[in-house]
Amino acid sequence: MSEKSKVKDSNELLNFLMIILGLLFLFKGVMDFLAWANIIVPSWLQVPGLESALTQFGSQGLISVALGFWCLVAGIGMFREEEYAMGIGLVVLSIMALTGVGSVIGWIANPLSFDVAYWPNYVVIVAFIVGVVGFIWLLFTYKRYD
Repeated sequence: MSEKSKVKDSNELLNFLMIILGLLFLFKGVMDFLAWANIIVPSWLQVPGLESALTQFGSQGLISVALGFWCLVAGIGMFREEEYAMGIGLVVLSIMALTGVGSVIGWIANPLSFDVAYWPNYVVIVAFIVGVVGFIWLLFTYKRYD
């Protein structure tokens, strides 16, 4: 009998989404540090509501940088089906889901509170959905990371 080789097949969509969200969280953390240090923000970032947009990712720059970094590490490692990436991914995705759950519940309870024109609301929704669905996906596909 020949032994069948195990073909690894990660979910590229989840990996890419984690990398993109990781970059967004890193961006938010850097912007928090720039604002804290009173460094002039580039003109292309000086848009109305930037300060409130940054708060959608969390209240502290260090937390955002850490979350963004680990999200990137997990997203990249999951392309190679690494076991460590699955563990990091579970933690990062659960944190992403938990950071958005309050806003999403508030919008469901009071749909008029959702500002359709305010782009950070969509980032919160995407991070929440990716967090919940990605977490469940990793739980059901954990064997590929052995």
